[in-house]
Amino acid sequence: MSDKKNNHEFNGINTQVLNKALDAIRNLPEMAKVTFSAKSEWNGGFSVTTTSKDFRMGGQNIERNTEYKTRYDYPNQFSGQGKGPTVCEACMGALGACLTQTIVGHATSRGIKIDSIDVNVEGDLDMRGWTGVSNDVRPGAQQLRVKMNIKSDSASKEQINELYEIGKRFSPAFDTLTNGTSVVLVNS
Repeated sequence: MSDKKNNHEFNGINTQVLNKALDAIRNLPEMAKVTFSAKSEWNGGFSVTTTSKDFRMGGQNIERNTEYKTRYDYPNQFSGQGKGPTVCEACMGALGACLTQTIVGHATSRGIKIDSIDVNVEGDLDMRGWTGVSNDVRPGAQQLRVKMNIKSDSASKEQINELYEIGKRFSPAFDTLTNGTSVVLVNS
C-alpha cells in the first residue's frame, strides 16, 4: 500500500495520519464533533469575499497556518463584475469536491488504488425565485446533476460501483444538499 513518495502514502493520502484520525474517532467519539466556520464580507456590487481558517474539533480550537479566501461575484450579464464564481457554482464545486474526497478517503482505507476521479456537476436555477419575480418558484436550484467517472486499473467493477455508492452515502455535502439541514439566522 505505497506510492513512490513514501511508504505511508497511498492515493496521495498519508495513511498514518488517516488511520490515527479514524482511530481517534472510533475510540473518542467526541473527537468526531467538528465545527467549521466561514466569514463573508461584502465588497460592493455583487462581490463577496469569504474567509475560513481555524476550526473546532472535540471541543478544542485547531489553528491552521493559512487563511483561505474565496471571492464570489455575478457574471457581467447579471450586473456583476465577474470577479469570481457565483455561489451556485461554488456550491456545485463543493459537492463535486466532497464526493471526490469521500471516495478517495474510503478507497484509501480499503486499499483501493484510484487513478482518477472526474466529477461534473450541472444545476438548474430559475432566477424568478431569487429576484422575487414569482412566488411560485423556489430561489434555490431546482436540480443538480452529477456525472462522475472513477478510474482504477487495479480495482474491480464491483469495487468501483461500491465507491460510487460510498460517495452518495457518506459525503457530507451530498447528505446536506439531499436531506437539508437546520439553518439559524441571527441578526446582530
